[in-house]
Amino acid sequence: MNLRETVRRQNKMRSDYGLYVVAVICFIIAGVFLATEPGQTMYQVAMGTFAILGILFAAGGYALRPKVPTLTAPQPLPVRPSPPPLPPPVEEKVEEAPVAPSPPTPTPPPAEEVPTLPTPALEEPAKVEEEKPAEKPVRKRRRKKAA
Repeated sequence: MNLRETVRRQNKMRSDYGLYVVAVICFIIAGVFLATEPGQTMYQVAMGTFAILGILFAAGGYALRPKVPTLTAPQPLPVRPSPPPLPPPVEEKVEEAPVAPSPPTPTPPPAEEVPTLPTPALEEPAKVEEEKPAEKPVRKRRRKKAA
């Protein structure tokens, strides 16, 4: 709704107000007939007629009143169904044929044995520690300027 429609709507009288006014006038006239000479048939008919007209005009005004827009929640995004879960992969068991042990092969007699020297144990390299400064550098504070 733009500004022109809003101004046009504000300047236009609502028709339900007019119907409410006519309904109140009909109820007043019916009350007058009720107060004067309630025993006569003509007054009872007039009173009933105006009372019924008042009810009809009030119902018409109620029906024509502007509807208050209700705030609705934004439409949720359509939910996409998730694909069905895949069955777990079937592991095929492959049976391996038993392997027959190979016949023992004759080992040649050992040749001259070479004396093995014991290997020296490897020493761990010395850990180098970083030298930490004895004192932290002091930061100088700035003095506030005199105002």
